[in-house]
Amino acid sequence: MNPRLALLALFVSLALITIACGSGDDDSTTAVDGTDTIAEPGADGGGTDSTSTDGADDDTAPDDGDAGPGSDAGSDAADGSDPGYTVRNVPADYPTIQAAVDAAEPGDLVLIHEGVYNEAVVVQTDNIVIRGIDRNAVILDGQYAEIGSENGIIISANGVAVENLTIRGYTRNGLFWTGDYGNDFFVDGYRASYVTVHNVGVYGIYAFNALNGQFDHTYASGSDDSSYYVGQCRDCNALLYEVEATNSQLGYSGTNSSGTIITKSHFHNNMIGVVTSSLSSEQLAPNTGTIIVGNYIHDNNNEDVPSRNHSYQLGLGTGVVLAGTVENVVERNRIVNNTRAGVTTLDWIAAILGGKVDYPAIGNIVRDNIIFGSTLDADLMLALESVEEGGQQNCYYGNTFDNSTPADIEVSLSCDNPTNEGLVPLDQLIAKFNIGFDPIDYRDAPVPEYNFDNMPGDPATDPPRPAVDVPMEIDLDSIGIPPAG
Repeated sequence: MNPRLALLALFVSLALITIACGSGDDDSTTAVDGTDTIAEPGADGGGTDSTSTDGADDDTAPDDGDAGPGSDAGSDAADGSDPGYTVRNVPADYPTIQAAVDAAEPGDLVLIHEGVYNEAVVVQTDNIVIRGIDRNAVILDGQYAEIGSENGIIISANGVAVENLTIRGYTRNGLFWTGDYGNDFFVDGYRASYVTVHNVGVYGIYAFNALNGQFDHTYASGSDDSSYYVGQCRDCNALLYEVEATNSQLGYSGTNSSGTIITKSHFHNNMIGVVTSSLSSEQLAPNTGTIIVGNYIHDNNNEDVPSRNHSYQLGLGTGVVLAGTVENVVERNRIVNNTRAGVTTLDWIAAILGGKVDYPAIGNIVRDNIIFGSTLDADLMLALESVEEGGQQNCYYGNTFDNSTPADIEVSLSCDNPTNEGLVPLDQLIAKFNIGFDPIDYRDAPVPEYNFDNMPGDPATDPPRPAVDVPMEIDLDSIGIPPAG
């Protein structure tokens, strides 16, 4: 059986449901004034407009002169030639995003005009692009509905790109690509660009069982788990580039997500900034070869965040956590004012941290970072289940820092000639971390002002660019430590 058809059966109820605001049987895709369940954004909040830019009500059929659903409206090039794709305008040609997505063929552009769309969208067609005309004024709003809007957009197709829009108020995930491990289907090719996601019940922007993708120029906040998540993929070939994560339990979480690069990004005011881990709860452990380079990771000490996973609360105030990972690299980052620790590397021991399988931290490298302001414990920390066999090839050099556990970590755990002196058993470290706090409801997390940059070019006329040949190539050697502020 086609694995994507299997997923379709799983999500068919979502595919048929769009939650409309207003009364009666109105199929409007824009919210009626006063029905928004999230506080309005700040003065620059373009997303407060409840009608499309042409002033037409969303439940009004196209004018006689307009092309209806299934037409090639907007697909002709300026010189009259066929560009090879169809622009499917919402709501002018299709009353809902889902209707346009269902009609789309590979290579098409679903172009969404200004408005608030109370929908949960399911995508099954390869190589389409879903684009908002204005990032701050095209809004998918789940209204925290428990049934029918768990995920803003869920994609089980290859090569789908989502760009230039906002997603909010869903009880699970905002933007979600997923394959099907049981049917050996991995999504191949995905991209989120110039997307805002906030106030969601699990993950903001999420790729699972997916290969060859990128998140770039995105913002995610107020997630009950993590703003960004990449999971269950080997040789993931995933890239996070110029993303921002704030006011979530975790800024980024990557479980069994080998071969992921996180660069030139900003993680701040979360409970923990960045976590890479190996866990038995997902397939394809351990997490190997993640690279974290050139990021600004600061002030991740926030207790006023959502938090659905109490085990992670042990790490409150940590910039970067490498938990049971193998050959991860943390280099040339600015990691400051994370009050508990800058970078903590530790074995994942099931009896202490949960799960069914132990994963030792082996061969991780922390080098050439600026780390300070870890006032509760240490800027650099290593904690292993047993210290009798040394530091397990984890090594440190070239960092600017004030203190470490073990002391003189770049001597005791140097990459060339480690002495393995003063190592700390994991249970002693966890005992120090045993703190608790009362997290907030994700619906009460701060709402960002809607003044984010739109995608470059002209969203109305630029041709679609499906998520093929992704991620883009990055010269990591050219990326230095980011400036403060």
